[in-house]
Amino acid sequence: MRILLADDERQLTDALAQYLRNAGHDVCTVITGGLDVLPAYDRFHPDVVLMDVMMPRFNGITISHALLSRNPGIKLVLCSGALSVDHPFIAAAGASCFLAKPFSFADALSLLEGLMPPVQAVA
Repeated sequence: MRILLADDERQLTDALAQYLRNAGHDVCTVITGGLDVLPAYDRFHPDVVLMDVMMPRFNGITISHALLSRNPGIKLVLCSGALSVDHPFIAAAGASCFLAKPFSFADALSLLEGLMPPVQAVA
């Protein structure tokens, strides 16, 4: 699976990216802020985007609306340590699901893999 991670916390993003790569996934990271998510999405064409809500240069809520306007079927996971799943901004963002920080990498992997349809075996 191709995963785009967008979070301005470099250590978290780098460690999660390595964990997901070790699990066999192709990962692209954006650590500079929300403004760089759209060009990365257009260039990388991810299956899933996991994005922090609180980022500099456009927050995850604003970027989620832009991503959904480009691709209404996008698999988008928002994460935050400041907002909860029942916050009105989160509910209105159109994300597939929400991941509260701090989270375990195993939980993130399970959630991301659960968003994708199972691979069909060819006989």
